[in-house]
Amino acid sequence: MTLQQQALHVIEGLPDDQLSQVIQFAEYLAAKSKTTAKSGAESENGYLRQPGILKGKIVMSEDFDETPECFKEYM
Repeated sequence: MTLQQQALHVIEGLPDDQLSQVIQFAEYLAAKSKTTAKSGAESENGYLRQPGILKGKIVMSEDFDETPECFKEYM
């Protein structure tokens, strides 16, 4: 028995409210597979993401982990 035949056999006995949920879920999966079929780095709005594009442009100060003087009285 193929997967399609198994699915049809299972859903034949479902009541209408559950059948409607199966249809909605199947539509969700179909839509999801279309978006993942695109390039893996392409977002939903069509922008092509480029990992590492900001590498070296963000710099943190050396004393990042130190508590500022104005907050020391609260500690």
